[in-house]
Amino acid sequence: MSMRTMLSGKFAAGIARRMSSLLIVTLLVGIVSVNGAYAQSVTTTVAAGTIPFAVAINPVTNKIYVANQGSNNVTVIDGASNATTTVAVGASPRAVAINPVTNKIYVANAGSDNVTVIDGASNTTTPVAAGTTPYSVAINPVTNKIYVTNFVSNNVTVIDGTSNTTTTVAVGANPRAVAINPVTNKIYVANGNSNTVTVIDGASNATTTVAVNASPWAIAINPVTNKIYVTGFNTGSNNVTVINGGNNTTFTVAAGNTPNAIAINPVTNKIYVTNFVSNNVTVIDG
Repeated sequence: MSMRTMLSGKFAAGIARRMSSLLIVTLLVGIVSVNGAYAQSVTTTVAAGTIPFAVAINPVTNKIYVANQGSNNVTVIDGASNATTTVAVGASPRAVAINPVTNKIYVANAGSDNVTVIDGASNTTTPVAAGTTPYSVAINPVTNKIYVTNFVSNNVTVIDGTSNTTTTVAVGANPRAVAINPVTNKIYVANGNSNTVTVIDGASNATTTVAVNASPWAIAINPVTNKIYVTGFNTGSNNVTVINGGNNTTFTVAAGNTPNAIAINPVTNKIYVTNFVSNNVTVIDG
């Protein structure tokens, strides 16, 4: 499938206009990483806060953001010099995501039921109320919408990145993970205790429920193929549910014992699943 075909439709103009420079930077970073893989080594250690729990990178500004759950702050690392700045956030930050288009950083604070919005240019902060126990966060840079799963209140807080106004969307029990396909403007939420994925239409916030494997734990999307991959953190299932984004039909692929984390290379169409108990990685040919 060509890039022109992949990005056709109502989101094509937005993606081409707002993300072309980011995609170029990302591809260049990937090329450098591949060519230099044989020389990989630890170059330095950078101090962070207490219990660093999550990390995200803005490839445009070359800044790295580390959410420190124990010290209730974020360590900002300058990728060029490794110099650090500390930014206070809410209680028990456990997830962080970045919109490289707006240079805004979103930190989900599980202990204070809010999201801290950091301005990447000034490090000034704005708190935005969320549901109970914000657990994970994902951003659609095309629509500038931020999606926060609230583990205890069983819903998703949708933040408008321009105004910081919010909308609440009901999902399944104990939503753990969220991922977005910016091409289709669909949001996928893994509900850990209802064995389902809630599909949110980003244009209308209408929802559809898709049954998946037991205790869905992590979720990843290949926007090129429009396939969604869901791991089930349950020793009885030991598989990955694959959702066809076009019609929400599903099938399963066998993995190792207790699959948990998952990542996708959309260029090679390979999916990598870590198996918690069998101590190996399952590679799926997409």
